[in-house]
Amino acid sequence: MIYDALKNCETYFPLGERIQKGLEFLRETDIKNLAVGKYEIDGEKIFVLIQEYETKLLSECKWESHKAYIDIQYVADGCERICVANIGALTGAEDCTPAKDMIYYEECEFVNYIRVSAGEFAILFPQDGHMPSLVDGSRAKVKKAVVKVLL
Repeated sequence: MIYDALKNCETYFPLGERIQKGLEFLRETDIKNLAVGKYEIDGEKIFVLIQEYETKLLSECKWESHKAYIDIQYVADGCERICVANIGALTGAEDCTPAKDMIYYEECEFVNYIRVSAGEFAILFPQDGHMPSLVDGSRAKVKKAVVKVLL
């Protein structure tokens, strides 16, 4: 897992051309003014999901991970917490791949939180279980871009 401000995105370009393209898209696009939906960057190899929602309580969210895609989760407006843990610490897996590229989990023995504010991103790899969209104190509106990068 990587967590940083978008202004530092060049630091992560050596991770690969697709991650670079995803980060460049975030840097060069006015995410706040994009409508909710799916946008292709490079077909199914790199695409972005624009989301708007109100943050949720821990009891309203699920742990997840992905096999085929890396997530770059970028908060354009608002603030949320994301729980993160190695998938080895997660139990009760429900595998919804390959149709959804989603594995859901029931519980976690060890949890870390990151606070992602506007202008910040997290890169989540297949071994990174995560629970996004969590309240940071109280419920708030968030606009977020989730760039999906095919491994």
